[in-house]
Amino acid sequence: SYCRVLFEDAMPPLADTVMVVRELIDRPGTSRRLDRRMPAPTDLSDDIVAIGHDVTLSGVLESVVDGVLVRGRVEAPARVACVRCLKERDDIVGTDVVELYSRPVDESVEPGYEVTEDAIDLDTLLRDALAAAAPVHPLCRPECAGLCATCGADLNVAPCDGHPDQQDSRWSVLEGLELPDVRQ
Repeated sequence: SYCRVLFEDAMPPLADTVMVVRELIDRPGTSRRLDRRMPAPTDLSDDIVAIGHDVTLSGVLESVVDGVLVRGRVEAPARVACVRCLKERDDIVGTDVVELYSRPVDESVEPGYEVTEDAIDLDTLLRDALAAAAPVHPLCRPECAGLCATCGADLNVAPCDGHPDQQDSRWSVLEGLELPDVRQ
């Protein structure tokens, strides 16, 4: 697909999410380029948005007084279904990120964003970024008519008559009910 070709041509082979940043620790002002293709975090996909198997992170790692700052862009190929008609399409889920990784000296360091043994794990950053960037209510187009609630026909393809001959059987027990007139 288009998304896979886009990433396979431009990025190096798949790498682990842990990066050694020894040369950046305690050297404010030092930086290095970051272009990495990593496995997508697990459990991010659902029936509407399926994140691809690999994620790219392109940007810069910068040494700052408080730790290592990661600035860049996270992108992943995705298969997205319209919430009205379920038509699927290929897409790219992506967002810009800026996160600080620091040594855990107290509880102020957010879990997953620690520098541990001169390394950082980008898994939490990828998970947080992609979860926030994934579309919540994707549509194939704004005027999508969706599916018929009775027969499941795609209303974008052909109109449905609404099935006037079918009655909702859930209400059939109330057909013979006679209620007293409470108006006085």
